[in-house]
Amino acid sequence: MRPSSKRAVHAALSGWLVGMLAVGPAAAQGNLPLRLAPRAVTSAASASSVTVVAIPLDAASRTEAARLAYWAEQAVARSGRLELVRLSDALDADGQRAREAKAAAGAEAMKEGQKAYDELDTQKALEQFDAAAKDYEASDLSRAFGELSRARVMKAASQVANGESTAAQLEIRSILAADPRAQFSPNFFPPDDMAFVEKERKAALGGSTGTLTVTTEPVPAQVYVDGQFRGVSPVSLSGLTAADHYVTVMAPGFAVGQQRAREGDTALTLAPVASLRALQTVGDRVTRKPDAADRDVALRELGALAGVPQVLALLVSGGTGTAPLQVTALRIDVADGHNLAYAVGPVPRGDAMATGSEPLLTGLLATDTPRQAGKPVTHFAPAASSNRKTTGYVLMATGVALLAGGIYFGMEASSKEDDFHRAVQNSSRAKDIKDTGKTYALVADIGLLTGAVAAGLGSYFAFAGGGSGSSSRSTTRISAPPPEPKARPAATSTKPSPPAAKSDSLAMPPPPKGTKPLNDSLPMPPPPAKQTPAEPPPPAKQTPAEPPPPPAKSSQDARREDEARREEELRKRREEVERQRRELEERRKQEDAEAERQADATRKREEEAKRKREDEERRKKDEDKKRPSIDEDDLRNY
Repeated sequence: MRPSSKRAVHAALSGWLVGMLAVGPAAAQGNLPLRLAPRAVTSAASASSVTVVAIPLDAASRTEAARLAYWAEQAVARSGRLELVRLSDALDADGQRAREAKAAAGAEAMKEGQKAYDELDTQKALEQFDAAAKDYEASDLSRAFGELSRARVMKAASQVANGESTAAQLEIRSILAADPRAQFSPNFFPPDDMAFVEKERKAALGGSTGTLTVTTEPVPAQVYVDGQFRGVSPVSLSGLTAADHYVTVMAPGFAVGQQRAREGDTALTLAPVASLRALQTVGDRVTRKPDAADRDVALRELGALAGVPQVLALLVSGGTGTAPLQVTALRIDVADGHNLAYAVGPVPRGDAMATGSEPLLTGLLATDTPRQAGKPVTHFAPAASSNRKTTGYVLMATGVALLAGGIYFGMEASSKEDDFHRAVQNSSRAKDIKDTGKTYALVADIGLLTGAVAAGLGSYFAFAGGGSGSSSRSTTRISAPPPEPKARPAATSTKPSPPAAKSDSLAMPPPPKGTKPLNDSLPMPPPPAKQTPAEPPPPAKQTPAEPPPPPAKSSQDARREDEARREEELRKRREEVERQRRELEERRKQEDAEAERQADATRKREEEAKRKREDEERRKKDEDKKRPSIDEDDLRNY
C-alpha cells in the first residue's frame, strides 16, 4: 500500500472515531428495549370482548390484586356492554375447550335422561343422569355447579321411581350436604320423600360446623367451594357440613384445579400452561414502568396473546397494613393502544372491596373515551417521545462528526492540490499526489453532504417533531359513585379468533410520516470534475435549515407492502390453527366413539352379570319349592 493510501485510511479511521465519541453520550440517554411480539392466539372473541388482568406493583399486594380481579370480572358481567373472557381461560385454550366439552356432554346426557324419564324408562334415565353428573364434575364447577346439583337430583328421582329407596335417600343426603338449597320437585318425589328432603335440609343447615382450609402453590388463586367464590388462597372456611365439597381454584397462566375435599387442610398445586412465561414478562414490564409508554405496549401484547380486542388492566399497590389500595385502572384498545377509559382511585381491602370498588369499576365500563382528531388517547408520562428525541440526538452527533471529517479531508485535499502544482508534473510523485487529492476530495464531499442531512434530520426529530400520538395526563379520580347501570348478565366467551389487523398492534411503531431511512437519504455524489479549491467551502452553505422532505409515496407503498405481508402471514397462521382444530375435533370424535364403545361393552357385561344373578336366584327359589316341608310331628319323631 502506498504512503498516500495509508494516510487516507488513517484519516478516515480518525473521523470515524470522532463520530463514535460524539454518538456515545447521546445514545446513552435513550432506553430502547427489545420488544417481543407474541403470536396472537386465534379466537372467536367479539368486538366488545374484554379480559381483566390485575397486576400487583409490590409483592404484598398479590392477594388483594387477585381478589380485585374477581370483582372486576363481576362488574364486566353486570355491565351488559362488554363480553367477559376470563384471562385464565384465554391463556389455557385447550383446557377450556376440554371443560366446555364435558359441560356439553353433561347437558346432552341430561336431555336424554329427561326424555327416558318421561317415557317411563326409569332405568335408562338413571344411567343418563348419573353420566351427566360425572360429566359436570369434570367441567368448570365455578360455573356448572348448579347443573351438577340438578343432575344429581334427577338421579335421585330415578332411583325413587325404580324403587331404590335406600340409594335415593343416600343421594339426597349427599346433595343437601353440598348444596342445602337444592330444589326437589314434588312432581318427581312422593310426599314421604319430600318430607325426608326437608328433614335433611334442616339437618344440613343446622349442623354446619366443619372448617376447611384451602392453600395453593405456587401463586395465590381464586377459590370456589361448591360453585361459590370464597376468596383468594390461602382461605379458611367455617360453617361447612361434614361431607364432600367441590373445591375449584384458578389463576391466570395456570390450569384450573378441582377436587373433592372434607374438613381439614387441602393443598392444591397449580400446573403452569405454555403462556405463563409471556404473562410474567408482561407483568414485569408493567411493574417496572407503570406510567411509561411501555405499559400500554405490554398490555396490547397481552390482549393479542389472549385473543381479545380490549384489556381492562388494574395496577394495584398499597403494601401491607389496612390502608386502602391505590389502583390505576385503564381499559385499552388492543388495536391501536387507545385508552377507552382511565381512572385512579383508592379501593378498600378485604370484605369491603366488593362495594368499595364498584364506583371505580362501573366508571371504567360505562362509556368509551372518544379519540382526539382520530388519534388514540393515552395516559402516560411525557417521556413517550424519548425514543424519537434520542434518535434525533444520535443523528445530530453523527452529522457533526461527519461535517468535522468532511472539513478535515477538504483541507487535506487542498493541501494536496498545492503539492501537485509544486511537483514535477510528469513524475510518479505528482501522480500519487493527484490520486490522493482526488480521494480526499471525494471523502470530503460525502462527509459534508451526509453530515448536513444527518444534522438536519436530527434537529427535526429532537426539537421540531415532538412525540408521536396524543398523550393526555388527565386523571379521573373517583370520589362519588356514579349511577349504577341496569345489570344484565353477559355471556362469557373463551373461543376467540382475532381480527386480521390485530397482528399490526404487536410491531414496533413505523418511522414518522415523510421520512426515509438514513441510507436512502444520503445519495453518493459524482466525482468532482475539477480539483477542490484551495479554501474548503463554508459549512454554512452545505447545511440546510430544514432537510427537503422526501416524497411520501415510497413510504406509503412500503407500509402497504408491509401490511399485505403481515395479512398474508396472519392468513397462513389462521389456516394452520384451523387445520389443527380440525385434527383435534377428529381425534375427539374418535375418542368419544371409543369411549361409547367401551361404555356399551361395560353395560352389556353388567346386564349379563345381572341376568346370571337373576337366573341363579330363580333357580334357588325353584329348589326351595321342590324341597319337602317338615312339620312338627316329623320333628318330634326325629
